[in-house]
Amino acid sequence: MRLPDTCASCRFNNDTDCEEGYYGVRLYLTDQGDYMVGVCIQHMDLCVPVADLLKSGIVEEVQAFKDTEVQRLTSQYGAAA
Repeated sequence: MRLPDTCASCRFNNDTDCEEGYYGVRLYLTDQGDYMVGVCIQHMDLCVPVADLLKSGIVEEVQAFKDTEVQRLTSQYGAAA
């Protein structure tokens, strides 16, 4: 699975080169002690400082992705009991 906006133009966005797809958000600590949030293990340039997360668009994209997946899985397998 890949994020529709973030991964769309990525050169790794294929079944051979993308090592993981979207797995979830990750929290990283820089050498300077700053926390960064990232969505890709191959593109660290996509990381944003935690303080900038809400205005980065990452939250909205991940939420929309999650909602789409819930709808797809519910349609395919039915609602959870």
